Amino acid sequence: MKFPYLKEAVKSLFSKPSTENFPKEVKEAPEGYRGKIVFHPDKCVNCGMCIRVCAPGAITRTIEKVEDGDKVTFQFYLGQCTFCQLCQDFCPRKAIELTKEYLMIAENEEDLMVRGTFIKKAPPKPPVPPVQPKPVAQNDQPKEENK
Repeated sequence: MKFPYLKEAVKSLFSKPSTENFPKEVKEAPEGYRGKIVFHPDKCVNCGMCIRVCAPGAITRTIEKVEDGDKVTFQFYLGQCTFCQLCQDFCPRKAIELTKEYLMIAENEEDLMVRGTFIKKAPPKPPVPPVQPKPVAQNDQPKEENK
């Protein structure tokens, strides 16, 4: 009986592994890596451009009417996101940022949600100018009839 891989197995027992020791040595992501999304609601103007350019539909927005204006909530589902960076590129106020964080292990689906909420106040209503009575022209006055 031959064991063709026995020599390789014994050799591997005494050599250094060719893989990285990941959990013990965390490496930094390379430049340009597109990782976990961070949403800055204080910068958002609720234009909705990120929702329009998201091909997989990973971004949703809900709007509730409140006393101060509209309560806007953006939700990013990282389980559906392809990390293409279009939402970040198209955001006019840079409210969306893709970080270098690549550890996105989740035990439940809720851990893959990134949310941000802000209140968008309604613009102030312009003051209504007071209505001034029109001056009556002399030609417009009714003429008295001579009797």
